[in-house]
Amino acid sequence: MRPFRIAFSDGLSAEKPFEARILRLLAQHTPASGSDLNQADLLIYSDFGHRHQEFKGLKVYVTGENMIPDFAECDLAYAPMALPGNPRSIRLPYYAQVLPHLGSLVRPEGYNPTGAAHRHQFCSFVASNPRGADRNRFFKMLHKRKPLVSAGRHFNTTGQPLTDKLGFLRDFRFNLAFENSSSPGYVTEKLVEPLLMGVIPIYWGADNVGEDFNPECMIDVRRFARFEDAIDHVLEVDDDRARRLAYLRATPFHSNREPACLGDEYLVRPLLELITSQARPGPRHYADRRLRAHTYESKLHQTFSSLRCRVEGTLWKLGWR
Repeated sequence: MRPFRIAFSDGLSAEKPFEARILRLLAQHTPASGSDLNQADLLIYSDFGHRHQEFKGLKVYVTGENMIPDFAECDLAYAPMALPGNPRSIRLPYYAQVLPHLGSLVRPEGYNPTGAAHRHQFCSFVASNPRGADRNRFFKMLHKRKPLVSAGRHFNTTGQPLTDKLGFLRDFRFNLAFENSSSPGYVTEKLVEPLLMGVIPIYWGADNVGEDFNPECMIDVRRFARFEDAIDHVLEVDDDRARRLAYLRATPFHSNREPACLGDEYLVRPLLELITSQARPGPRHYADRRLRAHTYESKLHQTFSSLRCRVEGTLWKLGWR
């Protein structure tokens, strides 16, 4: 039996860690190999391009973006936001796509974060995408109370490019870890990277982040009535080493156990079922899909919000702060 041929497109590549993991797991269960799109039996694609529209076979959509799957264009979807009751919709937050190759958040026996509580620098911020109105507002409010060190292209304070994000984070007590936008399940590397480095995340994003993560390991801005209240709390914790240690000692995952969505079987089983079911591709209908469009009132609102955020970033570079 010839191997089942799988191609990647539109932001995905067989050479990347997550996609290589998919191929490795499939090969453990059934003959499978990477392939060119023109020869593939199945295509796995994402948000950054339209080449997938040329493909006539079975299609699997994989996204870590804040997007709702569209089953008019695919047969199976892995996305942060799953659609309840739809067996073709698999919940897979972006953090679950990156954690296996970034490291583990399961704390080893004897884990001691005392040294992290004594770090000299207050709070870091790393963002390149200016399109986050709530993130921009919170950053500027906190920066006025106690300056942050911003090493990304957006709101940069270091004057130089960032070459090692994880190495940069480990010098700080806190990290401003705001998602670009908010939807249930949309949890990205912005939360897990500071946790990996023993840094307290100041998090804003998914309102259900506590389903997978222990709320005691982060300062969840959504738990406060106002941004001002959250900032007051951050500064109070920063002045109290014992409170900082309490956050650092809290295990990121409930009971120090990985959520099911990080497991190999969770990832590979739906793909195997699709491959072995001899399913035929459904009819395709393609719509204009803009990233995070469902989080805005309209396309005009999305365009205006994006423009406003870009202007904020430009004014910062010009010294208007």
